[in-house]
Amino acid sequence: MNLPPLFVLAPETGLFVLRSNDAHSAPHQQWGTAILFGLEGPVTVLHAGGSTQGRIVVVPGDVPHVTRSPGPLASVVLDADVHRATLQALAGRQPFAMESPSVLARVTTWVEPGQAGVAHGVLCAVQALFPTGAAPLGDGRIARLLDMLGQDESLPLPVLAARLKLSAGHVSTLFHSKVGIALRRWLLWRRLLRAVPLLRAGSLAQSAAMSGFADQAHLTRTCVRFAGYTPRHLAEALCPAV
Repeated sequence: MNLPPLFVLAPETGLFVLRSNDAHSAPHQQWGTAILFGLEGPVTVLHAGGSTQGRIVVVPGDVPHVTRSPGPLASVVLDADVHRATLQALAGRQPFAMESPSVLARVTTWVEPGQAGVAHGVLCAVQALFPTGAAPLGDGRIARLLDMLGQDESLPLPVLAARLKLSAGHVSTLFHSKVGIALRRWLLWRRLLRAVPLLRAGSLAQSAAMSGFADQAHLTRTCVRFAGYTPRHLAEALCPAV
């Protein structure tokens, strides 16, 4: 039986949950750990190392992949900037399958229609699988840079570099090394996270403008690149037809 899609955004906990009746994503690589739960059967992830299949498949952060599921699927993403401990614990790994019937059962229950507190319940279940939460960056300069960007993401790289008393090239290299993603891609990810709660079918151009994208096409490219789906797909999950 097809159920209305569920899309839960909980940026304060760094958790995003999408429940769908099937999955056929475009190639993408999210900035965070994705945990895919096949609610009634296995889910398949295609990646550079081959194909991984299971009822629970884990995709470490920034790993290009495609998701395939003929049946109901719960996709859980732990934002890397909130759950750096998870990102670091899985660094360098390709997607892999896990067996945990108890966690699968808990997640399956939490994403059923009508459940309240979905994000908290799913996060508690996931915490049985991996370390979650913050982890040190290992460089105070990067912590300061993130703080500056948190106050104003529009600051140009030369200004940021000058404040850190470094060259622009050094800042870019240091950011990629310590954070794990290129600065420009990180900024696009943060912009996308701002855009997603604003998505409403029929007003995507306005959502793009409000979140800092050049236009709707730029939002669409970024959304597909990180999430594997178009903004319209996510908008319909946020506001399902009744």
